[in-house]
Amino acid sequence: MEFSRTLEKLRKKAGKSRYRLAQLSSLDESFIGRLEKGEKNPSRNTVILLGMALLHDCDRLSLHDIDALLIDAEYAPLHELRFTSRASELPDK
Repeated sequence: MEFSRTLEKLRKKAGKSRYRLAQLSSLDESFIGRLEKGEKNPSRNTVILLGMALLHDCDRLSLHDIDALLIDAEYAPLHELRFTSRASELPDK
């Protein structure tokens, strides 16, 4: 999945509006909109800011979701194990 779709999916799963995500991440709401439309490519720091904002007061998301967001933006995940948002590529346990 591409970053823009993953970001929008996780934002909705977290029950946050673009406005609320902007407040929590200190990013501009229009910038978040451009990220979700695939018009901008985020830095790794921006993805982490968005991830932390998504996790704020949310029990529906975990760090694994943020790893998926990082991977879809083509950055290394936070966890030592390399996770992917593609279910077929998840490591067997």
